[in-house]
Amino acid sequence: MFLVLLLGACQPDSTNDPTPNPTDAIDFVGTWNRDSVLVNDIYESGLKIRIETFANLGTYTFNSDKQTGIMNHSGSDFAITWKYTQSSNNMMISEIDWVNQNYQITQLSATKVKLVGYLNTGSGNQNERILYLTKK
Repeated sequence: MFLVLLLGACQPDSTNDPTPNPTDAIDFVGTWNRDSVLVNDIYESGLKIRIETFANLGTYTFNSDKQTGIMNHSGSDFAITWKYTQSSNNMMISEIDWVNQNYQITQLSATKVKLVGYLNTGSGNQNERILYLTKK
């Protein structure tokens, strides 16, 4: 009887796997909290300096047409456009100051993602923008 209990305890429980299948498409349609927005300066030398850190910076609402949406920031709504490309795991979001910005996606859970994008600022320098989003 002890052997049966020991073997039963070693069986994997696949129903409680917290890691989503990375080959599954992320359902971006809906409202996402902008939990954190981080911006780093990256210099040609490789030096990286955090220049902005924001928490709870509004929401994105990605419409079901998979092209348009709204960014709500400080109670004001701003039109955005977006496109998710599952095959390359990229997302393009066009908003104020970050027009047609491409982001690489890291899926943290079924409802949390991290987006990382880069903007050339001249002289070989870049801004790195990191967004942490949670689906409502």
